[in-house]
Amino acid sequence: MTDTEARVVAAWKEAAADLGIRFTSPFVVAAQDGRSHEYLGLVHQFGRRIGAVISVLHEPSEQTPRPAVDEYYWSILGPAYARYERQDFIDTLDDWQFFGSDAEHPSWYSGKSWT
Repeated sequence: MTDTEARVVAAWKEAAADLGIRFTSPFVVAAQDGRSHEYLGLVHQFGRRIGAVISVLHEPSEQTPRPAVDEYYWSILGPAYARYERQDFIDTLDDWQFFGSDAEHPSWYSGKSWT
């Protein structure tokens, strides 16, 4: 893991603590090539039913193959995610959408997509 990737992971850990979401790092899952691959992390229940696996643009993690199962969202984040900015992370999570139950969605979650 590069320094930038480590800082992105640290920022998502900070986001998880601040925003009350679950984040697991590292995270291993089978990819489309049939082998298991380690991803930088999983943001649970955002992006798709299981969650979003993350990687970083222009870093080695960007080369990790997509997960084999459609229940994972695959996101290549820019290096700006190496620093936790609360509103930026909320905007990203809103854009990805929450796939948990209504009772589980965080109080800050609006579900407003960028598109």
